[in-house]
Amino acid sequence: MTSTIDLDSYTCSSDPLEALGLLANVDVTFSISKDSPLLSYVFKRYRVEIVRKEGEKILFKIRSDGSPSTID
Repeated sequence: MTSTIDLDSYTCSSDPLEALGLLANVDVTFSISKDSPLLSYVFKRYRVEIVRKEGEKILFKIRSDGSPSTID
């Protein structure tokens, strides 16, 4: 079972970008709001795979196999 980390939550980390960097090679699912100022940074910096969209949230994984991001 994969854990889900909400990057918008204050319990995630004092720095969500630090959390992403630390967990980039771990099999976790991240959740972020569609209107988050971090969203464009995350999709430019990391190769991501969108798992699903739930209302205003996007759930994604960071790809470690070198394949391109899946953004629609």
